[in-house]
Amino acid sequence: MSNCQECDSNRIIAVRGKTTDKFTAETEDNDYEGYVPSDLGIGGGDYIKFSFCADCGQIQGEFPLDETDVELGNDESDDDEDEDNDSDDEDLQSWD
Repeated sequence: MSNCQECDSNRIIAVRGKTTDKFTAETEDNDYEGYVPSDLGIGGGDYIKFSFCADCGQIQGEFPLDETDVELGNDESDDDEDEDNDSDDEDLQSWD
């Protein structure tokens, strides 16, 4: 795992979780429920998958994001599902 892109700490924590279609997100104007939208930078489809720094709290990834489906009020769609679900299931099993 690489160091934090903000503070260069090596205290990076990888978070993985399977939500099926039970993911929710809220903005000031919209509520979203369904699969994890891939445009949020925290996974996609059935899976939440991201890393953060335990020192500064920075979520690792490419930001800023373009306006997201959650912000636009777009409903879930089939193309938001992560095509690599089988390998993610294996990754999650190793956390047991």
